[in-house]
Amino acid sequence: MKLTPAQRDQIAVDAAARYRAGESWAQIGADYGITGAYTYRLTTARHDITFRRWGQQPVADVDDVLRRRQDGQSLDQIAEALGCSRQAVRTALETTGGVSSTRYPRLAGRRLPTDAEIAELRRLYELCPQAPRARPGSRNVRGDEGRALAQACRELVDDGIPMATLSQAMGRSPTWVHWLLSIHDLRPDPHPVSTTSRRSRTPPP
Repeated sequence: MKLTPAQRDQIAVDAAARYRAGESWAQIGADYGITGAYTYRLTTARHDITFRRWGQQPVADVDDVLRRRQDGQSLDQIAEALGCSRQAVRTALETTGGVSSTRYPRLAGRRLPTDAEIAELRRLYELCPQAPRARPGSRNVRGDEGRALAQACRELVDDGIPMATLSQAMGRSPTWVHWLLSIHDLRPDPHPVSTTSRRSRTPPP
């Protein structure tokens, strides 16, 4: 079926963004039922494209993007941290199967921890035994005391506090609570979050 001018323009807009984010012309064209060569011609006739070297990887590293997403960062936050476009982040997530997942509360339900909640977590941390061969003050959180701490953290995560936010409030790295919950098998189950980019694209002709 012959493409209309509006369809060609829309495909070119989408293809330009996706190519810059790391997808190949063949991958993009397959979504529209056209060849990679035709996608290339449509796009380069309408947009100034800086070509990637053969075999160059997408701008956003998939593993890094997934780790940051699981730490509760938004697409914009990830893009800023990695120095790439939001589309590159979205493309990296879609390479895992078109669906990203997050173990964190949805945006509308998020909140910050209170001073009292952080004080209680620190109290539980201090009840953990001194970690062997570690710097003074470091605690072994793998035992029963550590599990009590992990359970308290899990309750706060379930109540709307992102794990990265909770970790930083405790003065730790952004992934500390994620690591603690993993040790005690207390990580929340991921829920699927479908991206909207594919729904917004022009259907294949």
